[in-house]
Amino acid sequence: MEPLLMPWLLIRKRRAPNYLISNAPPAKRQQTTFKPQFRLISFCSRDLAEPTRLIFAYAGIDYEDITIENYKLFQPDLSPTDFPMLDWNGKLIRENDAIARMLARMYGLAGDGYFEQAKVDTIIAIMKDLSNSIMGYFEGVLGFKIIDKETMFREVFQPSVNKHFATLEKYASQPSTSGFFFDSGVTYADFSVANMVELLNVMHPELMVHFPSILLLTQRVFALPNLQYYLSKRPVMTEIAPATSKPIMDFVKECYPKNDKCLTYMFENIKY
Repeated sequence: MEPLLMPWLLIRKRRAPNYLISNAPPAKRQQTTFKPQFRLISFCSRDLAEPTRLIFAYAGIDYEDITIENYKLFQPDLSPTDFPMLDWNGKLIRENDAIARMLARMYGLAGDGYFEQAKVDTIIAIMKDLSNSIMGYFEGVLGFKIIDKETMFREVFQPSVNKHFATLEKYASQPSTSGFFFDSGVTYADFSVANMVELLNVMHPELMVHFPSILLLTQRVFALPNLQYYLSKRPVMTEIAPATSKPIMDFVKECYPKNDKCLTYMFENIKY
């Protein structure tokens, strides 16, 4: 279910991104006159590419959202580990973080200045490490392989969530004039963390109660006016498991029909 949207107003008006400032270098000014064409290609309408969709929604960028269910014209060398992909004016960009980072830089969501951008990258790295560490548990929950769920939850999933979110809680509890991780305003790091919190709140809400600053930040993200239309149209989180697992399994089995370990291979090599 969707997070509670708290009525919340930013105290400080967000400064315009650098590329919108009139005295920016010509290369940056050109970004305001060139309208890019984007096609996001992923497994389903709620998957690893969700932070990218939040960037598009916040920036008000039109794009074509293509999923496995309706994307049948695969290239011969295409494999499950290539998803998600972004087609930008005919140029394919792979790797989830690379896609989100590029779009964040284009639309002023990557942080202000070198130091803040490095801190944003640090949070993204924490999220990637968390995702890698708990992927085995997700495999079992989604039915990709048989696991001892109770043991894996107790010995792997819960400790990893607590460890990584304890670090994120320290970032979120630092004073910020914007109400988000950093003073310049919302960044794609906020989107990435909020997306993970939403997922964990559906699966194990008892884990998140220990991180109040992260929960507050998540509520602020999902209360952003620019996101409201998209949030009202996207599938709710309770619908994501069956919608995600079947197209992934069908596609992987089609690509690797004789490989009994294809599902494990996919998740061990998937690009975040």
